[in-house]
Amino acid sequence: MPISKTEGIVLRYTNLGEADKILTILTRNNGKIKGIAKGCRKPKSSLLSSSEIFAFSEFVLYKGTNFYHISQAVTRETFYNIRKDLLRLSYATYFAELAEAVSDEDIPSERLFLLLAKTLYYLSTENIPMGILNLGYQLKLMDISGYRPNVVRCAICRKPREEYNRFSIDLGGVICSDCGNDEEAFKISQGTAEAIKFLLNIEISRLNTKKIDNTIFNEIDRIARSFIQSHLDKRFKSLEFLDSMKDLNSR
Repeated sequence: MPISKTEGIVLRYTNLGEADKILTILTRNNGKIKGIAKGCRKPKSSLLSSSEIFAFSEFVLYKGTNFYHISQAVTRETFYNIRKDLLRLSYATYFAELAEAVSDEDIPSERLFLLLAKTLYYLSTENIPMGILNLGYQLKLMDISGYRPNVVRCAICRKPREEYNRFSIDLGGVICSDCGNDEEAFKISQGTAEAIKFLLNIEISRLNTKKIDNTIFNEIDRIARSFIQSHLDKRFKSLEFLDSMKDLNSR
C-alpha cells in the first residue's frame, strides 16, 4: 500500500467508536482528506494532540478503500491560545469551515494550506486585530478559489477609474458612477476599493500596517460576507455563532 507523508491542519473531526476519530484534514500535498486516527482518544495515544481541531502536524498516511489511515503524526503547533478565548475559537472555526468548503479531496492547494496556517498562527499570537485578520483571510481565500473581487476597473464598462461608488456582488466587482446606480449593488465610500486591493495583495503578516476606518471596514465586511455566500452558495453555521460571540463581546 502506498505510504505518503504530508503536513496537515485538522479542520474538524467525528468520533468513531470508543477510541477513534475520523479527521477532515487540509494537507499541503494531498489536498483535503478524510483520515482515520485509530486509538487517538486514548490518554496515552501518540496521535492524541495531532487529532485535535486546528492541530498542525506532520502526518504519515496510507490510503485505504474509503479513507486514509494515519499511522504516525508529529504535532508541530496546536494553536493552544485560540482555545483559551471563545471569540478567537469562533473565528478559527469559521476559517476552518471556509477552507473545507473551497478545498477538494485529493487535489492539492498549497496556497490555501499556507493561508490557513498563517492565519491561525496570527490569530493565536494576537499580533493582528481579529477583525482585520478576518477580512484579509476571507478576501484572499476567495481569490485562491478563483473568485478574486475586481477592484481595478469598472465591472460594466471595464475602464479603470480613480473612484468607484458601488460594488456589485453579481458582477464580482466595483462599478463607476458613469455606469448608473445599480440598486442591488452595495454603496461604497471613497477609499473602499483601495482598501480591498490592499487586503488582497498584502502578506498576512503585514495586515496591521494600514489603518482602515470603521466605515470602510464595515463596508468591506458586508461585501466579503455577501461575496462568499453568493459565490459559494452556502450558509456557514460557524459564522452565525461568530456573530453571536461578537455581540456578547461588544456589550
